[in-house]
Amino acid sequence: MSFTIRTSACYLPAQTISAEEMDQRLNLPLGTCRQRYGVDYRHYASPHETALYMGAMAGKTALNKAGIALEEVDLLVCASGTSHQALPYNAAGILAELGAETPVASMDVNASCLSFLTALELCHCALQSGRYQRMMIISSEVAKVGVTDTKAETATLFADGAAAFILEASSSVGGLTSSLFQTFPEGYSLCQIRSGGSALHPARYDMEAVVSGCFFEMQGKALYKLVSKLAPEFIQQGLNKAGLTMADIDYIVPHQASYAGLAHLTQRLGFAQDKVINIFSSMGNQIAASIPIALHHLLVHQQPAAGKNVLLFGSAAGLSLGLGVLQL
Repeated sequence: MSFTIRTSACYLPAQTISAEEMDQRLNLPLGTCRQRYGVDYRHYASPHETALYMGAMAGKTALNKAGIALEEVDLLVCASGTSHQALPYNAAGILAELGAETPVASMDVNASCLSFLTALELCHCALQSGRYQRMMIISSEVAKVGVTDTKAETATLFADGAAAFILEASSSVGGLTSSLFQTFPEGYSLCQIRSGGSALHPARYDMEAVVSGCFFEMQGKALYKLVSKLAPEFIQQGLNKAGLTMADIDYIVPHQASYAGLAHLTQRLGFAQDKVINIFSSMGNQIAASIPIALHHLLVHQQPAAGKNVLLFGSAAGLSLGLGVLQL
């Protein structure tokens, strides 16, 4: 027992900011964001476009495309790296936003930028066990709100958006045929948002410290160096586990981590440019929504034939690496 992708959808905020507008915002010479940071434009959520709203909109579109009602979904999994609020969890909020009239089982999966791939792994196991027949994964991120405009390196990275995938159990070959996940704790502090939990809480610290900890922090050079060191061996290990070589991979859908990171991944690992789904210039890094939006882009714009092998790969705060081979 495996699964097929019944349908997919994405929601992108209406508001966009161009590379030139970003140059002005960051007080950079005209052309810097486009040439140095690989930006064409970014989608930024307006105040009413919350993570719950965007997730619900993507989910509603996916349901409409599939021609099914929300009540026909056995389990809703919200796979996001950030939370709309501390409690309740995101999936419950999306169900409320969708106006669910009957109870639907739901849960959250948070593995930072690897949340969608982790959810895909869990859904594969759940569908394979026969516990569920139809599941929907929604990833929705309001990423830019947690990023200051003080450093161009991070200010040019992030954007907002949501994606939804409906998976159905299938007796045919396909689905997530292999996967590999590894976490390297030496990279734990290289990428973080310190507030939002019990550690840096206003009950224990002054509000200035708590507010400061609400914003994204990254040691970019150290993070880039560590991922570059680990990724080649990790990907080879994942392919070996799947019993495949790069020649067997038809498309690579990477997490849209950064302009330099995608270029390095393509060059060092010898990936053919036409195999790599690179939408960083327009989508940026949408945290957990990056991989599913890029996968949706592949399915809609290139319409790969059944049986094609898609390599999903990404890194996440932690530091974690994840890989999955999806057979369409």
